[in-house]
Amino acid sequence: MSLVNLAHCCSHLQNASMARLGLTSIPSTNLHHTLMLQLQRSGYVSSVTVGGPTPPPPSSLNPILDPADPEYQSDSNNESIITQANISSRRLWVGLKYWNNEPVLQKIGLVSKPTRRVWMGFREIEALARGDTSGYVKGLRGVGESMYVTTDRGLLEVRDCVEKRTGGMILCRVNGV
Repeated sequence: MSLVNLAHCCSHLQNASMARLGLTSIPSTNLHHTLMLQLQRSGYVSSVTVGGPTPPPPSSLNPILDPADPEYQSDSNNESIITQANISSRRLWVGLKYWNNEPVLQKIGLVSKPTRRVWMGFREIEALARGDTSGYVKGLRGVGESMYVTTDRGLLEVRDCVEKRTGGMILCRVNGV
């Protein structure tokens, strides 16, 4: 897992959102894909589509896209077939959302840095979800605020970690409208 690439992805999404872009692309990695699907489930982005270097047609921008879905895997388009020749050019095409002419995704940034990874147990994550500061990480205080944690059960939102009573590495914080 490269936190440097994730930092580039977060800053790109924030810049694209502030520039009022409807569709943007980021490099396709497992971590990016999982985070984008979590952002989509939380309502920060409208669509996530795996594609090549050119934008996908508007008809293929599904509002919900899951790799376990059979329609996702049965796409007959040649760009969906991953080979050694095209694996480096794979892109995630992310549809951004806007509400009342304001971006839903206001701010996104890393909590764990490449030089300082922040690991927390269940109790510390529970304190973050309540809004308390744990270590040097401030708790969730805003209405549209989320924090994402990578755990042994996958990438989860902080409130899901509390529900499942698990800890992990705090990846990023997202502020919405």
